Amino acid sequence: MIDIQLIRENPDLVKKNNESRSVDVDVDAILKLDGERRELQAKFDTKRGGQKKMSKGKPEGDDLKKLKKLKKEVKDLEKKISSLAAELKSILIQLPNVNLPGVVVGGEEANKVEREVGKKPKLENPKPHEKLGARLGWFDLERGAKVSGNRFWYLKGQAVMLQMALQDFVMRKLVQKGFTPMVVPNLVREDTLYGAGFLPAQEFEIYSVNPGEDNLFLIGTAEAPLVAYFKDETIDVKKPKRLCAFSPAYRREAGAYGKDTTGIFRGHQFDKLEMVSFTTQEDSEKEHQFLLTIEEEIISELGLPYQLVSLASGDMSPQAAQCYDIEVWLPGQNKYRELTSCSNTTDYQSRRLNIKHKTKDGLKLVHTLNGTGVAIGRTLIAILENHQDENGDIHVPKPLQAYMGVTVLKP
Repeated sequence: MIDIQLIRENPDLVKKNNESRSVDVDVDAILKLDGERRELQAKFDTKRGGQKKMSKGKPEGDDLKKLKKLKKEVKDLEKKISSLAAELKSILIQLPNVNLPGVVVGGEEANKVEREVGKKPKLENPKPHEKLGARLGWFDLERGAKVSGNRFWYLKGQAVMLQMALQDFVMRKLVQKGFTPMVVPNLVREDTLYGAGFLPAQEFEIYSVNPGEDNLFLIGTAEAPLVAYFKDETIDVKKPKRLCAFSPAYRREAGAYGKDTTGIFRGHQFDKLEMVSFTTQEDSEKEHQFLLTIEEEIISELGLPYQLVSLASGDMSPQAAQCYDIEVWLPGQNKYRELTSCSNTTDYQSRRLNIKHKTKDGLKLVHTLNGTGVAIGRTLIAILENHQDENGDIHVPKPLQAYMGVTVLKP
């Protein structure tokens, strides 16, 4: 959620920002509701002050009647203010974050490739991951579909061991970088998803559990429970607080019909390791680069060629003020595909979650940031396709060889 003061002082900036995000929210309606609420609040404060003053004595007769009338007026005003505040909030939460300077305005076509890193493997006939996985006996999509439906699968054998190796490799690196590892709830309350900014904008992507009864939701990323960890708290961010968690991620993929229908590139359930940082406004840009450097370091050490892409305004999530994607080269598809993302959400989430820190000028909202440590499925795909040889055997990336106990994976 963005600062209401910004909307009051610069409504045109907010309107222009909404347009850059292809979001249609009535900013004038927000200002109207805010004005009405503030006007009623002033009346409430005046009458409430009068009520307190009269209550100090022992009113009798006409004074007692006036006090009773005043109490009713105060109560009625309180109800109207509460109703207006709820209506105002319902519109405010639809607003996206404000783009940071340097974010290009436009849709996906305006995304900018900042740099390409690594050498693409020279293979005469590179095989796609689904064929390589079938040869190795790694994936069972047929039985996954039988048990759970389309876009579910079983990982088997060496694929499972490679997943565990990736988890351990990345988690150890993050701990060395100062992150606190956590195991998070996979089910969260609705207000957690609102606080993290996933609702209402991404409602169509989220699985709900027993609506009207439990009112719990399956997480689409560990970012949600991680960023909500300090909800309604004042924390010390003289040094950034860094948390990380490995978890399943559940997504309906409602808008992905017909896309990536073979293999394990796109599914309703996958595993990934997420990073979240809490810091000050002054240090948030520096922390964003810190997270991004870690992502690039992990991918480089795995020997995967990639390109770094800065996202245009219309391709970012609502909570992001700036976002980078790392796209990995997939020889089997002969193109780059998204592997990780890294976002600065400034104070958008902390305002919703009420997470603050102390300064010499009083309490201020922290800035939150997030990044993908490793997305297991897509990283497995990238390893398969980039480290295959002409026989279809897979050469294990050096950082994972000690975990796997072998250097080459064969049927």
